[in-house]
Amino acid sequence: MRPVREHMSLGTVLSGLRRSLARAAGWPSGQVPGGAGGGELSLQARAAAGGWRGAEAGGAADSGRAEALASEWRGAEAGGAADSGRAEALASEWGGAAAGGLAGECVVVLGCPKGQVRRGMSFGAAAAALALACGPPAVEVLPGVKADLGSGSVAAAGEPTPVRAEGDCAGLAAAAAAGSGEDAVLLVWTCPEVQASPAALRAALLQAASPAEAAALVPKLAAAPDLAGLARLAAIDRPPTGSLNPAEAPDPVTAVVSPIDEAVLGGVLRAIGAQTASGLTHEQRTRAAALLARVHREALAQLGLPPEQPLPPFGRLLAGRFLHFGRSFCQTYWQRRVAGLEPLFAATEDELMRVMLALERTAHAGDDGLLAVERQRARRYLQGSGVAERLKSRGVAQTPEALLPLPNELDRLVDHGFVELAVQRALFLAGEQPAPFGLVPVIESLQAMLTQRDLGEFQALLERRIGEARKLVPPPPEQGAREWPVRAAWSWSDAGTVAAAAEALCEEADGAQGPARQRGLWRAVLALRDRPDACRELLRRAQTGLAAQLARAVLDRLDDDSLAGLRTRTAAREAGEAQVRRAFALASRDGGLLPR
Repeated sequence: MRPVREHMSLGTVLSGLRRSLARAAGWPSGQVPGGAGGGELSLQARAAAGGWRGAEAGGAADSGRAEALASEWRGAEAGGAADSGRAEALASEWGGAAAGGLAGECVVVLGCPKGQVRRGMSFGAAAAALALACGPPAVEVLPGVKADLGSGSVAAAGEPTPVRAEGDCAGLAAAAAAGSGEDAVLLVWTCPEVQASPAALRAALLQAASPAEAAALVPKLAAAPDLAGLARLAAIDRPPTGSLNPAEAPDPVTAVVSPIDEAVLGGVLRAIGAQTASGLTHEQRTRAAALLARVHREALAQLGLPPEQPLPPFGRLLAGRFLHFGRSFCQTYWQRRVAGLEPLFAATEDELMRVMLALERTAHAGDDGLLAVERQRARRYLQGSGVAERLKSRGVAQTPEALLPLPNELDRLVDHGFVELAVQRALFLAGEQPAPFGLVPVIESLQAMLTQRDLGEFQALLERRIGEARKLVPPPPEQGAREWPVRAAWSWSDAGTVAAAAEALCEEADGAQGPARQRGLWRAVLALRDRPDACRELLRRAQTGLAAQLARAVLDRLDDDSLAGLRTRTAAREAGEAQVRRAFALASRDGGLLPR
């Protein structure tokens, strides 16, 4: 089934919705009696539902207007292509007036929770939700903060689920004051009338995992301008072409970059533009890269994160950008020096080492695209020629030898989906002189990784790459001069531990009502939202009940039916068309019918 998009022809959307309604109402062969015209949809839906629900879901005032517009639209639609523009205009207006009423009818036909199709939705969005049989209610926590999963009312689009039960905001405030980071986050997002403390605001910022979440948090941080500046930096995007003059970027050595204010953000925008603008000299580009590296390095320092601890979501967001800008600056500067930037180069290279070590203490399953790429690029830079010697000469205690061993690097690459890169890297090191690992231990390690992750479709690729490696002149040795390194234990909780904790929170929430239930679910989502591996483990443990609903809903937002989750989702025997597609995709994989 094609995805339903708001820019699709209205007739196409309604045609799909008609068929869904027909199947739900039990009409034979998915056909609506009385013709195939989309214009009869509302009448047939009303008949199936047992009565017009416009007054209930959309308000009595809109019902008459909707009927009039629908009637006129049917006439224009029936008139053929010449009236298509008029039909589209009328349909758009009719959708605004009747979305609530039509949604009410369709909710009854399909048996979906009424809160799932909300008044205020565009008509295309409402039709999409209904044509797909609604699905589970959204459980995203931050910035939606709604985790109902079918119990209680769901908030309107774009609004947080209200916490208005007497004493609940006070309870969150008390728990936040006692040091609960989760309660501090929920206090800031769900109790806007409560003036949160600076510590609570900082805890909320540290849980912002994306630029969109950081941007949504900016108004809530008005009482803490330094934190608001950090959020605005994380939310910054590439400026429109020509909006700022890249040549006017501030001097990276003398510019004031802390705290982050309008002047600093303007300089960052100019420096970002300088990365791709034409007509700039090498020195101008290098200075712009140095400014971006310095701003993000000092932004990380402003967070005041404790050493030897994993990075929180906002720390990972800034770390990905610092690795990108910092590595780019160091590589550019080292290839062609620019006068006056030597101290910045040294400080940036030292910080790259510290940030990489902090990231290797942080779970990588929830990395965004930039961080997933920069983890590997920065690691390869630090392991490059001369970097370790420069770090030691500056008195840096931690050097690239402290990074996780090669098997952990390959595990991370495979988990991020860079399977071919992992294969190429391992086979290169199998023959790298003067101390190769040899093909036998490399092949055994790669085959074990693919087997453990159910990635059998990459076995043919591995065999092909092994054959190509053995044809090299000279070929890599079968047994190497050094032993294959031992895989180090990850420093974070494994998927089973996180899944067990989330399952306990779901069990507590399932036995509670009102705010206590909501808060329990919120905490479970906060624990799972950057751990898709833990979500899959939770779904394997609890295939029914509230915990399973939560795991499926979070997975829908994390990895969108990734290869790693395909077998788990199929085994869970979920209902709906998505499950049919998953079963077909899994059978195609197992039958070797996919390209790779």
